[in-house]
Amino acid sequence: MSPSKVERSYSHIKLVASDIDGTLTVHGVNGYTGTMSERTIKSLQALEDKGITIIMASGRPPRSILPLVSQAKLKHPLVVSCNGGIVLDYHTQSVIRKYSLLTSTVQLLIKEVKAHFGPDDILIGGESGKTFRCEEAYAQKRFDWVGKIYQRVDDLDQLANEKDTIEKLMLLHRVWPAGVLYEYLEKNVLTDPKWKHLIHYTFSSPNFVEVSAPEVCKATAIKDLCDAKGITASEVIAFGDMPNDMEMLEFAGIGVAMGNAHDRVKNIADIVTLANFEDGVAVILEEVEKQI
Repeated sequence: MSPSKVERSYSHIKLVASDIDGTLTVHGVNGYTGTMSERTIKSLQALEDKGITIIMASGRPPRSILPLVSQAKLKHPLVVSCNGGIVLDYHTQSVIRKYSLLTSTVQLLIKEVKAHFGPDDILIGGESGKTFRCEEAYAQKRFDWVGKIYQRVDDLDQLANEKDTIEKLMLLHRVWPAGVLYEYLEKNVLTDPKWKHLIHYTFSSPNFVEVSAPEVCKATAIKDLCDAKGITASEVIAFGDMPNDMEMLEFAGIGVAMGNAHDRVKNIADIVTLANFEDGVAVILEEVEKQI
């Protein structure tokens, strides 16, 4: 597939916001690590050298997003983690802004899904700042990913508390992939209108559904960063491939879906570029750079 054949003006662009996995990077064989091509890195660096702000936004937590951001060797990248739940200072690796779920909401949601599925079929974990907290069964199911770093929580009523806020809650089904669980939750569990005011949920990997505070997503964190810099949505171009990127693409003046993107993402995008393994981001950014 080639990029959408539409002549576009990019001379007004002041900020590039991009997802990482499946967008900027191509996954390794273990599914956890990814690599940016030299062409992609050069296209990002060229724009930063011209004064364009670069934001990398991912569902990943701080501990795993920063090594990927570092591949681009940018001077001043902005980093949005946990689907907008956490904004990081790249150089100090510190959390500079958090958008946390209410403790009462975390407790209510856990009770709701555990009551519906039973205590053993749905497993719970949560990103808390730079820490990962979860029940033991979650850690054992995802041991390769969290086995060495998790804080065990035996009483899930205490997963979130005044000290340990939760910025992204994960719902992991023992058998179902994330897409199946997402649709089931939408149609059979989270049907009460109250949930629209309590949470925002999505998925970006095949493993789990990701829950954030209401209206918190990549787009909300990016909008706040844009506001601080005096940049409007129309001056933003954004790239993504999964449902957790949709609000970001809709916020941006130009939203670009990857050739390998989920159909839901392609359907709302302004442009469909080449796949990540074909340097789809670089193809567009090179055109942007020519016009800046």
